[in-house]
Amino acid sequence: AFDSAGNPLISYYDYSNLDLKLAKWTGSTWNIQTVDSAGDVGMCCSLALDPSDNPRITYMNYVPGESDLKYAAWSGSAWAISIIDSNGDNGQLGSLALNSAGNPLVSYFDNSTKDLKFAKWTGTAWTIETVDTEGIVGSSSSLKLDSSGNPCIAYYSTSNGDLKYAKWTGSAWSIQLVDTEGTVGAYHSLALDSAGNPHISYYNFSSGDLKYAEGS
Repeated sequence: AFDSAGNPLISYYDYSNLDLKLAKWTGSTWNIQTVDSAGDVGMCCSLALDPSDNPRITYMNYVPGESDLKYAAWSGSAWAISIIDSNGDNGQLGSLALNSAGNPLVSYFDNSTKDLKFAKWTGTAWTIETVDTEGIVGSSSSLKLDSSGNPCIAYYSTSNGDLKYAKWTGSAWSIQLVDTEGTVGAYHSLALDSAGNPHISYYNFSSGDLKYAEGS
């Protein structure tokens, strides 16, 4: 992510020490700090910056069979670390976005139920819901917010080898099949244009090709 001065920040997993780390370019050098070192933490991290350029990171606390989804927020002087979801084995391959108020939203995979889940910070608590339960879905996801702040998620159906798309309408999740031709949809990346239309790049396992889908 880039701060308001255009300096890049990178969250990443330190495999040697099993820690979550953050690197920030100061303009002349990289400032590197350890964000969380409690256990095996930092895999599947996703970074966003709030309106004050403070980094926010979602990531996995890896414990075989009972991993948690965690959240780290920089206050300006210290990291505040909390657990978003500890109910089962979850937190894999999350995707983080911040709304206009700076509150975090995250899509992620629940490995216990094999479902795509979504968590949102209300300002006082995390609300968690299941987006899609059809087979094994959401093992990877890409989250973006439209101009109204509604979450839009591109994700992969492992069971069917399909690319899927979910959008919150304001009252319910609208779920669509984007591409079902062969085994498609992994390694996807979602962006929304100025009209809120989705654009998704993704991999076709069947042909070995890079594909592109545009919604309306």
